Amino acid sequence: MATDPGEPTATDESSGEKPDGEREEEKVPARPLTFFMHSSPNKRFFRKSVEICEEDDEVEETPGALHSTPHLEFCASDSVFTSGAQQLPASASAALGEDGTHGTQDPDKTGLTAPALKGKERDKEQEEEAEMKAVATSPSGRFLKFDIELGRGAFKTVYKGLDTETWVEVAWCELQDRKLTKAEQQRFKEEAEMLKGLQHPNIVRFYDSWESVLRGKKCIVLVTELMTSGTLKTYLKRFKVMKPKVLRSWCRQILKGLQFLHTRTPPIVHRDLKCDNIFITGPTGSVKIGDLGLATLMRTSFAKSVIGTPEFMAPEMYEEHYDESVDVYAFGMCMLEMATSEYPYSECQNAAQIYRKVTSGIKPASFDKVNDPEVKEIIEGCIRQNQLERLSVKDLLNHAFFAEDTGVRVELAEEDTGCKDCLALRIWVEEPKKLKGKHKDNEAIEFSYDLENDSAEEVALEMVKSGFFHESDAKVVGKSIRDRVSLIKKSRERRQQQLLQQQQQQQQRLDERRDSSVLTSSFSYVQPSGTTSSQGTGAAAAAGGQGEAEELPEVDQHVQQQGTALGLTGARFILNHI
Repeated sequence: MATDPGEPTATDESSGEKPDGEREEEKVPARPLTFFMHSSPNKRFFRKSVEICEEDDEVEETPGALHSTPHLEFCASDSVFTSGAQQLPASASAALGEDGTHGTQDPDKTGLTAPALKGKERDKEQEEEAEMKAVATSPSGRFLKFDIELGRGAFKTVYKGLDTETWVEVAWCELQDRKLTKAEQQRFKEEAEMLKGLQHPNIVRFYDSWESVLRGKKCIVLVTELMTSGTLKTYLKRFKVMKPKVLRSWCRQILKGLQFLHTRTPPIVHRDLKCDNIFITGPTGSVKIGDLGLATLMRTSFAKSVIGTPEFMAPEMYEEHYDESVDVYAFGMCMLEMATSEYPYSECQNAAQIYRKVTSGIKPASFDKVNDPEVKEIIEGCIRQNQLERLSVKDLLNHAFFAEDTGVRVELAEEDTGCKDCLALRIWVEEPKKLKGKHKDNEAIEFSYDLENDSAEEVALEMVKSGFFHESDAKVVGKSIRDRVSLIKKSRERRQQQLLQQQQQQQQRLDERRDSSVLTSSFSYVQPSGTTSSQGTGAAAAAGGQGEAEELPEVDQHVQQQGTALGLTGARFILNHI
C-alpha cells in the first residue's frame, strides 16, 4: 500500500496501517526539511529519511526594483529573452519542468475542443506562412532573416533566422553601429573568425557576423544558435528553489564550458558571465554559455572603458588588469544566485555602493542565506578578493560536489571550522537505481569520521556490515568518502596558508611602520636645534595650544595616495553606469 511521504509514521516499520475506511485525512504543514532518524546498533551511523517540501512556483517581484533589468546596454541576450524582468513564455514553461527536463502539456487542460484547436492551429500556420518570407540574406547567402522579432535590447534587436545549409532556425541579431575604427573592425573580424570555430555542447554556437546597412545606418549583424527555452534567470523567476541535483548538474556544465574557453590558445575570457546569458535547452535540460560574440564586440568597441555587470565583476576588472579568473568570480556569483534565487548585492541601491563593497571585499548579503555548507564553501572559494587565492576551473571540476553522478554523494553535515579532527559527514543516496542494494529516494546516512584514525574503505565496510549498503557498493561508497575527506583536508590547508599569509602581511606592515617612525625620529635629531625648535613653536602656535600636529608615516601616505588613485578609477566606472 502506498504511503504518504508527509506522514512521520511512514518510516516506522513497526507501526501498522489503518484500513482505508478508518484513515483520517490530515494536512501536513509545509516545511523546508524534515528528518526521521533510525540509529544503528553501534550508534555511529544514523539513517535519515529526507523530505523536501516544494515551494510554490510563482515568484513575487517588486515592480521597478533596482535589479529587475540589466544595468548595461550590451548585456541583452542573443535570444528571445532580452530583459531582466522577463517572464518564461508559455511554450517554454510547458517544455521545461522544475527539474530542468523536457515536459509535456496536457491538451485537455487547454479548455479548447478539438475543432477549436484545429481551427486555431490552421490560423497559426497561415500566419506563420505569411511571416516566413525572407526579408534579408547574409552576404554568403547561407542565412535568411524573417520579419519575426524575438527580442529587443537597448541597442540591438533579435529576429528569427534560418540556416539554409542545415535548415535549422538561428538567431539574427542586429546591433546599432558602434562607430568602430578600421583597426577595431579588423580586430573584431579576427576574433569573430576565431569564435566561428568554437564547438562545444555547453557553448552557444557563433555562426557568422558582418556589417550591414539598416535604414540608412550601418549596423553589425551577428548570427548565433537560437535558444528558445529561456535563461537561468527566467528559470529562477519561475521556481523559487533549485533542486540540489539540478544545481550541481548545471554548474558542472557551466564549468565545462568555461574550461573549454580558458584552454584555447590564447585563452578566451567571457568577461560578462551571468545568469542572463546562460541558456537552457528545453529538450535535454542542458545549459550553454551565450553572448560570446557580443562580449567580443563590446571588448573591441569599449577597449578604453570598464565594461561588465557590476554585481558579477571581480575587483581587478575595475583596474583592467585581469585574466580568466574573473570568469571564476562571475561563476561564483551565478552559483550564489542559483542557490538563493536572489540577485547578488540586491541590498545596494546603485553602482557606487556595489563598487565600494566589491573593492572592500564585502560579500553580498545573500551569501549568508546559503544553507548548504558545501555550496557556501565553493562560492567563497570563487569570489575571493585576491584573484591568486581563487579556485580555478580545474579545481572546481575536480571537486566532489561536481563529480559525475555515481548514485551517492558525501557532504559535510555541519560547517567545518577546521579545529576538530572528528568530522560530521552525510552520505546521500541520490539515485538508488545505480546501486545494487535497495534504498529509498533521498535517503541519507549521517556518520562521524576521524581524520587521524579512520580510513574511507574501513568506514565503507562498517556500513556494509551494519546493513546500510550492499557489499558490491562498498567501492563506490569508499571512493566517495575518500574524495570528500581529501577535499576537506585541502580546504583546511588552504585556509591555514591564507591565515599564515595574513599574519605575515600584518607583521610586515607593523615592521614598516616601526621603521618609518624610527627613520622620521632620526631625521629630527640630525637637524639644527634652532630649526627644530622654531618649527615646533610654529606648529604649536598653529594648533592653537592643542598640541603638535602629527604627521602621517610614509607608508600611510603611500596608502592614501593609492586610495586616491583607486577612487578615480571607481569614479570613472560609476560615471559609465549613470
